[in-house]
This record gives sequence, C-alpha cells and structure tokens, in this order.
Amino acid sequence: MIPTRSKAATLLLGAFALGALAGGAATLLAERGRHGRDTERGPSFFAERLKEDLKLTPPQVDSVTRVLERHRPTMDSIWSQVQPQFESQRQQIRTEIRSMLTPEQQRAYATLLARKDSLHRASHGNR
Repeated sequence: MIPTRSKAATLLLGAFALGALAGGAATLLAERGRHGRDTERGPSFFAERLKEDLKLTPPQVDSVTRVLERHRPTMDSIWSQVQPQFESQRQQIRTEIRSMLTPEQQRAYATLLARKDSLHRASHGNR
C-alpha cells in the first residue's frame, strides 16, 4: 500500500500535470481562435494586422491581401470539411474535463463555456 504522503504527492503532481495540459490546450485554442477571427473578418483585416505587426509597406499590404483573397476559397472549403470533426473533439474534451470537476466547479465551467460560446457566436455569426 502506498503511504498517505506518497498518495498526496502523486495526486498533487497529477493535478499539476492536468492543469498544465489543460492550460496549454486552452492557450493553443485561444491563439488558433484569435487568428481564425482575424481571417474571418476578411483578407484586408488580416493584412492590416500584419501591416501593424510587421511594419509592411502599402505595396506589401496589397500583395498580402491578394494572396489571402486567392487562397480563401480553398481555406473555407477545407474548414467546412474539418469543422464537424473539430466540434466533435471539442465536445469530447469538454465532457472529459467536466467529469473531473466537483459539482460547484461544473457550474462555474458551464458558465465559462456559455460565455465563451456566446463571444464566439457574436464574432462569427450564428454558425
């Protein structure tokens, strides 16, 4: 039998690892979401962001905008194929996380997800 101190240390390390994993996944999704919103606002919007971030010249902004406009139909097509799988995976992740939470944490998590989903719908329309 594992001594109580070892059990506590193992649980603490497990909780830390789970927190780090969840935090990393949330950061990745947030960053991916930020870029997705930029491109969904249109090629010109994203080109303007690059202009600010990279100090692009006006001709570079025009060129980047044309590249984004040329590739947008293909990117939209790919997303329409992948999006159902993405949503399914997201729901599975949410279900697994919810199962690890106390009832009070589950209520707070539900509120957090509702707020996040509402912001997502507001920025993307009712998709």
